[in-house]
Amino acid sequence: MSQRHAGEPILFIFTGPSGAGKGSVMRALLDRDPSLRKVVTYTTREPRAGEVDGFDYRFVSVQEFHQLVEGGHMFEYEQVYQDHYYGSPKELFVPDHDGIIELDYKGRLKFTARHRRVVAIFLLPPSLGELKRRILQRSQVDNLDARIRNAIEQVRHAHSYDYVVKNDTLEDCISRVETIIRAERHRRRGQVELTHMMEDLRDDPNGGQADD
Repeated sequence: MSQRHAGEPILFIFTGPSGAGKGSVMRALLDRDPSLRKVVTYTTREPRAGEVDGFDYRFVSVQEFHQLVEGGHMFEYEQVYQDHYYGSPKELFVPDHDGIIELDYKGRLKFTARHRRVVAIFLLPPSLGELKRRILQRSQVDNLDARIRNAIEQVRHAHSYDYVVKNDTLEDCISRVETIIRAERHRRRGQVELTHMMEDLRDDPNGGQADD
C-alpha cells in the first residue's frame, strides 16, 4: 500500500483594493491559527507606520529587487501604481502549514496556474465612498489617481474569485474568513480520505471480503 499523505497545503490568496483591510485580516488569522504561515512578498516602497520588515513585506531597494529577479528568486512581479515594484518569492510553504499571501488579481492568476490548491478570497471595503476615504488617508498626491484606478480595476475582477467577503466590520470579516478556511480544510480532508480508500480498493479489489 502506498504511503499515507495528509494532502497538499492550501494557498489562501487575499486580494482587495488599497484600504480594504487585507493586512488587518491576515494579522488576525496568523495570531489565531498556528497552522497558517504568511508568504512574505517583496516591495520597493517605503514601509508605512507600524509595518514590519519580514512580516508585512520584505522592503528592498529597486536595485536589490532587480537582483532578486535576475537571480531567479521571484515567481512573479510587476510595477504597481506606476512607481513601486512588488514581487512574490518562488518558495511558498513550510512543512505542515497552509499559506496566506496578499496578491492582486494578476498575481492570483499566475499562482492559480502554478499550484493546484489555491483558494482566492477578495475583500471588499464597506462602500466606494469609504474606499476613496481610506485611499486619501494613506496615499500621497503624486500617485492618488493611480491608486484609485487600480482599486476600481481590482473590484472589477472580484467576481472571478472563490469568495468575496465584505469588510464592513473587522471582527465579522475575520470570522467569515475563518469559516472559509475551515470549510476548505474539511474539503481537503474528505478528498484525502477518499484517496486513501481508493488506494485500499486498488490494493484489495474485493474490499476485504472473502472470495466465494
